[in-house]
Amino acid sequence: MLIKRIKAKNFKTYLNLDLDITTDPDKPIVLIGGANGGGKTTFFDAIYGALYGLDIKSKQHFNELLNAGALNKTEEKIELEIHFSGKVLNQEQSYVLHREYMLNTAQKPVEGVRLNMNGTIFSYGGATPFAQRTEQEAQVNKIIKANLPEELSKYFLFDAMEAGTLLKEDRLKRVIKENIENAMGFNKYLSLAKAAESLTQDYTAQSLDLEKEKKEYLEIVNEKKDKDKEILGLMDKQEEALNYSISNKELYEQLKSGLDHESSIKKKIDTLTDQLDQLKTREKEYKEEITTFSNNLETHICLPKLSQVFKNEISLILKETSESEQSSKEKLSEPFLQEILSKAINYLDTQGYDLSGVSVTEVAEKVLQDLKTNKKSSKFDYFEPLEIKALEKLSSEGYYNPYPFLINKKTELDISIKASTKTQQDINNFKAQVSGKDFSFIQQFENNEAQIKALEIQIAESKKDLDKIDNRIHQFDIPTTEEPDPKFEKLKKLEPLFEKIANTLLKNKKEQIEVRMKEDLNANLEAYKDMISKVELSEDLKNLNFKLYHKAGNEIYLSQLNTASKQVVVQVLLKSLHEFGDYDPPVMIDTVMGVLDEHSRSTLLENYFPTLSHQTILLSSDSEIRPDSDFQKIEPFVSKTFTLIRDKELQKTHVSEGYFNYQIAE
Repeated sequence: MLIKRIKAKNFKTYLNLDLDITTDPDKPIVLIGGANGGGKTTFFDAIYGALYGLDIKSKQHFNELLNAGALNKTEEKIELEIHFSGKVLNQEQSYVLHREYMLNTAQKPVEGVRLNMNGTIFSYGGATPFAQRTEQEAQVNKIIKANLPEELSKYFLFDAMEAGTLLKEDRLKRVIKENIENAMGFNKYLSLAKAAESLTQDYTAQSLDLEKEKKEYLEIVNEKKDKDKEILGLMDKQEEALNYSISNKELYEQLKSGLDHESSIKKKIDTLTDQLDQLKTREKEYKEEITTFSNNLETHICLPKLSQVFKNEISLILKETSESEQSSKEKLSEPFLQEILSKAINYLDTQGYDLSGVSVTEVAEKVLQDLKTNKKSSKFDYFEPLEIKALEKLSSEGYYNPYPFLINKKTELDISIKASTKTQQDINNFKAQVSGKDFSFIQQFENNEAQIKALEIQIAESKKDLDKIDNRIHQFDIPTTEEPDPKFEKLKKLEPLFEKIANTLLKNKKEQIEVRMKEDLNANLEAYKDMISKVELSEDLKNLNFKLYHKAGNEIYLSQLNTASKQVVVQVLLKSLHEFGDYDPPVMIDTVMGVLDEHSRSTLLENYFPTLSHQTILLSSDSEIRPDSDFQKIEPFVSKTFTLIRDKELQKTHVSEGYFNYQIAE
């Protein structure tokens, strides 16, 4: 996949952006600079939004995304357009994907989409009939997924600073596992294996002769399902505990260090209170939208149905009425009648008749009035002009049903409201600590850390129990007294087959990933530069793990790496996934240096970015990639450079050639 051009109109900081970002094969980098607040992140969001769409929830949200300079203009509309190419089934295709967003007459955000694939057009919008919209939207989503699925985009379009935050605590192994399974395409085979296992269990239950055996088998299957739910519940608790640990660790360290605990806790209280206030605002907006929907129910439901049922009859009435009016106008116009009367009077004058007192204009008006009064009646003449206009409006009006959007919003609110009880409890706990002048939060945090360790043990024990249940399930089979069922015999082989396929694919790519990562880590991981002897990736996707080894023979534990080193490890992994994965997308990185130190920055500039992808888009400030020193290190690999400049007075961003006035050498 290669992004060729991005356009954005009235989106956030841009009034009008049109940028050609194609790259040469030997110069894969597009370098885009800008000061903080200059529009780099907006550029990132514009590409992401053009590919996958904007989820605009309300009028207020729409106005937040609309460029301030476009407010109160004749046409308030956000437009995003991306030109890209990619191979689908080994065929090179060119695409132009255009999205536009505006408020309809009910002040609700609506989306219009148009995709041109080598001249074939797919389009849909707010007024598109449901069946047609569903079909067109499915085609557009299918094309985007063939080039870069949205669920994989986070591995290739990401903010380096946020990537570093995700790698806190013991999340690094989980991130690596998710990256490998998703970007390498292994997950689909694991899902097929899981589906085959479920089908085998159902088939076995149906095929058992003795009711007692069947009942016992189903009990064990239900026991396995309960154990699966138990493990998922424990993992959810573990996730909640980890999130609590990460979000409160800074406060804990401050309190442990003897800093002003009241100030720290009050800041936390303010943050949680803001979250509850935002929830109340969202709830109020939802109630208002429900009231509006109820008050205008006929507009959303009755009128569209009425228009659909009487569509043909209304069309006939409008057609005949229009033709009757048009025919009446075309038969005899006033200028034409005046010309005929003038010739008739001239003729009578030559015959000796005195018509000097006759006015051609008056006679023409009188004749037209008589014709209009005595015009031929139509079977639809009983309709008043206002009624005809009402039928025209009913036929042409575009109707929008906000009900599906309201249902989604209700689901989101239900989840948030459910979580708000815990948030209020946290606020009360923090307030009690402020008023009581105690350090009970420290104990609460340390209890949470102990819970994380306890949950790890519980999950491990539950997984062992699950394996025992699996062994009991596999003891059941179709009775041997009957002829074997060939379908069932094949079905039993599917689960291990899919697992074998996934593990075989991993094994085939394992050595390539290990070799490439070893080379890149030795070149880019400053803390262990040229000291890594081996990168080891397991061969079993069910127990996927990843290890580094020092030349001295010891393992380099990922959990002991600092944040900058973890960021380098994940970025090196992403490079390998890009090279050996199922997709060939561009890579776009915002806040490119993240938390990297001076040496790591220099290493990545020289060894990492030039070989990362066939198209690498870097969004950087002049303090990250410095124009007077760092720019020269990657200049030979840069196809295009731009600088985003913010006009504070006009509230827009414009683009200039070059990277902070540094041009690419010819």
